[in-house]
Amino acid sequence: MKKSVIDSYRKEIFLKKSILRKQVLDLLDKPKTATEIAKVLQKHRSAISRVLLDLEQAGYVECINPKDKSFRHYVKK
Repeated sequence: MKKSVIDSYRKEIFLKKSILRKQVLDLLDKPKTATEIAKVLQKHRSAISRVLLDLEQAGYVECINPKDKSFRHYVKK
């Protein structure tokens, strides 16, 4: 199997492992903070922050103001 196909499967599996990851990714149609996402999904901000970090490390999202200590905004890559 080609490496690109395997990588595609891995990304698909990564999102399937967590419904919350998929929900967060779907909400990022424009830059949003963890707090904004948490309010929409009615989840704790800390849970959303962890999901955003996972998504960022996996290459799905990026923080557009990483040097700020608060009000970090995330967008889809």
